[in-house]
Amino acid sequence: MVSICCITYNHETFIAKAIEGFLMQQTSFPFKIIIGEDYSTDRTRDIVQKYARRHPELINLIISDTNVGILVNERRVMLEAKGKYIAFCEGDDYWTDPFKLQKQVDFLETHPEYSVCFHRWRNFYPESNEWKEDNCGQFFPDEAIEGIELTTEMFFSKWITQPLTMVYRNKSFDLDIALQYRYYRDIHQIYHLLLAGKGYLFAFEGGVRNVHSQGIAGMKSLKEQCDSILTISHELYKKNHTADTKKYYEDILQWCIYEYCGRLKSKRKGVLLVLKHFILIKSFRRLGANSKRLIS
Repeated sequence: MVSICCITYNHETFIAKAIEGFLMQQTSFPFKIIIGEDYSTDRTRDIVQKYARRHPELINLIISDTNVGILVNERRVMLEAKGKYIAFCEGDDYWTDPFKLQKQVDFLETHPEYSVCFHRWRNFYPESNEWKEDNCGQFFPDEAIEGIELTTEMFFSKWITQPLTMVYRNKSFDLDIALQYRYYRDIHQIYHLLLAGKGYLFAFEGGVRNVHSQGIAGMKSLKEQCDSILTISHELYKKNHTADTKKYYEDILQWCIYEYCGRLKSKRKGVLLVLKHFILIKSFRRLGANSKRLIS
């Protein structure tokens, strides 16, 4: 019924907890765990191999003799996923609710108009031993609210989902969509899933995202964050040309203008972004406001 997809590289500190989170799931249906181990330089491979030997009926381990990279590793895992539903969790995150899969599959089974559903999570910073809430509290002021519909507008306005919280219909996402993008990330997958059907966000907290210096994006510098999200949002808009992707690109441009003119102190880059922003939205009022930001 469910394929649990996990990609891992140099997650020696985290991977056992991730796998234990998969194994503790209590469901009325069968599931399979597919792990792509990308030639780690630490003990990650040894750990996943031990689990695979203990649970051969549950774990399908994919390995290679070279490092293939995150996108190839993810694709080879997803190609092995034959379940009606796909659940995703990277090797440095983990699930905390033993009924997570049951809740999400039950919902999708009884709501065919929905292509994907998510739940809340917490962020943990191992290097500082800090916990931080997700960005979803604004949607659940009342404990009686079990969940809400998630739109593309909400998705783009504030990051309120994480891959570790996602369960979606296998048929709702074409893996070849990833090949259309040079800078493919999970944002593309979630966006296209929301185009394929409705999205739902549960109020329950079902997992933990570890934000650490060795993570894919968790501890990037501000400049790296700006440059990366600019590239991703621009390509997403170019490929789709929808109102939502345009608004998202506008918002990212505006945020980066503030950062480059402020904390990053790069007026030259700021000028370029101000011009791009004006060409996109053609607002002289906004151009004036951004120009004042440049000279302030």
